[in-house]
Amino acid sequence: MNASGPVRAVFFVFLSLYPFIVYFGLRHLPVSFFALVLLAVLMLRFGLIRPDERRVMLPLLAGLAAFAAAAALTGSQALLLAYPVLMNLGLCALFAFSLRSEEPLLLRVARSRNMEITDHARPYLRRLTALWAVFFALNAAVAYGTTHLSIGVWAVYNGFVSYIIIGLLLVGEVLFRRRYKRRHGL
Repeated sequence: MNASGPVRAVFFVFLSLYPFIVYFGLRHLPVSFFALVLLAVLMLRFGLIRPDERRVMLPLLAGLAAFAAAAALTGSQALLLAYPVLMNLGLCALFAFSLRSEEPLLLRVARSRNMEITDHARPYLRRLTALWAVFFALNAAVAYGTTHLSIGVWAVYNGFVSYIIIGLLLVGEVLFRRRYKRRHGL
């Protein structure tokens, strides 16, 4: 039985709940504790990297792990709160740099899922990849802004509002894609 699926789910849930875990936990435990927990979770994720993910995930996870180690060593709450900023910047870079290749990230994802890639799909997926890069850049800016507000505002935005916005962007893309396909007879 392959345990990587459930472990990946735990990883995703932990990182999604990270702002709330930090918000409630800082009242009782030091910053370094949370930084070490984050570092442990990232190390666990290192162990679950599939061969097809290595080129993309290793630099992102290595950067986040270095950040978590720095937060643990310094005990800096500012570094701990910067995690969502760094995550969004990493995702922005991932999407943006993929635009320099013949196959932007979302085209590679579609190919890996054996989806049919039509002549219309290539430019559409390139634009969609660019849209996500812009979104992650803007989200990083807002996440950074929340680090200068109360920790409650930081937790609510980074642990709830940003996910609502991502969900709305996903739903908007699905609706737009349906309309695009109808308009182009696809």
